[in-house]
Amino acid sequence: MHHRDHALAIAAAVAGAEPDALAVALVGSVATGTDHPHSDIDLIAAAATGPGTRVLHVEGRMVTLTRAAPDDLAAALTRPRDAGAAVPAWRTARLLHDPDGVLRDLKARADAWTWDRVEDPDRWAAGELVGLAEEVHKVHGMLAQGRARAAAANRLILTLALAVPMAAANRLLYGSENDLWDALAAAEGPGWAADWDTAAGLAPAGPEAAARTACALYRRAASRLAPHLAGTDRTVVTAAADL
Repeated sequence: MHHRDHALAIAAAVAGAEPDALAVALVGSVATGTDHPHSDIDLIAAAATGPGTRVLHVEGRMVTLTRAAPDDLAAALTRPRDAGAAVPAWRTARLLHDPDGVLRDLKARADAWTWDRVEDPDRWAAGELVGLAEEVHKVHGMLAQGRARAAAANRLILTLALAVPMAAANRLLYGSENDLWDALAAAEGPGWAADWDTAAGLAPAGPEAAARTACALYRRAASRLAPHLAGTDRTVVTAAADL
């Protein structure tokens, strides 16, 4: 059996084993037909009870089953942290069980969605930089103390955590995190792409250069987003960028 046919059969079987779910949808690469034999099978169940995510192993495949209340699923379309991934996921979802049209309505909302449904993505993204300022200070502190492993860990945290806020600032939609990195590199341009490759370890560089380049990414983000902050928050971000 072709790996995708096998994945679809597993998805249908797992969906049928959630009798208390109001509806179940298949999302992600299996739903869009871009999966490979090792792709996980992503299922979302609209359910009034038992929220959370379970990871299953079914017939040699990994299945990720997320249960959430319908209102929570709908709210993701309005949250700047979630909308970039949630909208394309629902647009391409396959509804496996939806007797009352709960997910059909959600899919229709995603089809009609625009960024106007999200309140001030730039301000949210700028606010994320406030928390990430600590990672910039940690990188500099660990470099000063010669603690290369700690500096490396903090620069990776910083490099990865900048992606979702900057995606919101660029109004990006991405089917999964696998698509996020290239989409953001294309949106921000070659300077960001080169710095990200160095900070993430894709391009060859020594540990200190990689750590400093992660801070350069933060400076790029701050240059764009700090004007959306005021008071102490803006001071925190500007001070970290000045490092």
